[in-house]
Amino acid sequence: MAKATFSGHESFQCKSLWLKKGYDYIMAEKSFHREDAVVELGVGKNMVGAIRFWLKAFDIVGENDSPTEIGQFILGDENGDPFLEDIATLWILHYLLVTKGMATLYGLLFTDFHRTQNEFSKGQLLTFVKRKLTDENYKGVIFNENTVNKDIDTLLKNYVEPVLHTNYEDFSTLLLPLSLIRRSDKTTFAFNDLSHAPFPPLVFLFAIKLRTDNAKVVVFNDILEICRIFCLTTNDLYEIFDFLHQWDSNISFDNTAGEQLFTMNDGRSFMEILPLIYNK
Repeated sequence: MAKATFSGHESFQCKSLWLKKGYDYIMAEKSFHREDAVVELGVGKNMVGAIRFWLKAFDIVGENDSPTEIGQFILGDENGDPFLEDIATLWILHYLLVTKGMATLYGLLFTDFHRTQNEFSKGQLLTFVKRKLTDENYKGVIFNENTVNKDIDTLLKNYVEPVLHTNYEDFSTLLLPLSLIRRSDKTTFAFNDLSHAPFPPLVFLFAIKLRTDNAKVVVFNDILEICRIFCLTTNDLYEIFDFLHQWDSNISFDNTAGEQLFTMNDGRSFMEILPLIYNK
């Protein structure tokens, strides 16, 4: 039975500096429950809870607020991209947000919902979530329309450029540079599969290895789901296959005898791919 979570962020989208700020706070062995957390983090009380939520949702920390292996690599000062300046980092964080399962709506939107339609309104997404929670996998989960509506608003603030250009804070949102969702009109949104941010092929390899626990052979349906998460087209996918095969001939895509398989005999784990994304 799946656990569904549509709250915890206090209706605050994740700001660009929050993950690093929260990570450093934890590494200093400080607790979010401390009375002086507001002063230490330099944010309001509700934002303290939001920072902790996003650290978990992006898989930077686990349930006990201990840094994950991926979190340590990305935000540690000696390894990845501690100040989240590389577009590859934002793609990785987006993938972790969608797949970790802490923020249910993101997984539902970019996988199940995206499978059936490319454009949507807030009302359509709300109806989809309500229907999804009646599935056997979510049996016993109570649907709260007000809570899910707020979660939808927060998700859109994470991905969609604000209409009004008067509030700088709205543009300091972490995932906005990916341009994954755009406005079609005043009430409709669309997945931006043609004009999103440049996508690094090694991030796709990382995602496949993470999803399949470093399996050597991956079926095409798993690959298509990853494509939906990244809003990649079929042409994008085949360009990625070509790049990866040229990068390492032990990585190949076979489309023979009616079966499409992605084979990775390179021997690397997803954690070994991470430094290669940053040329480290």
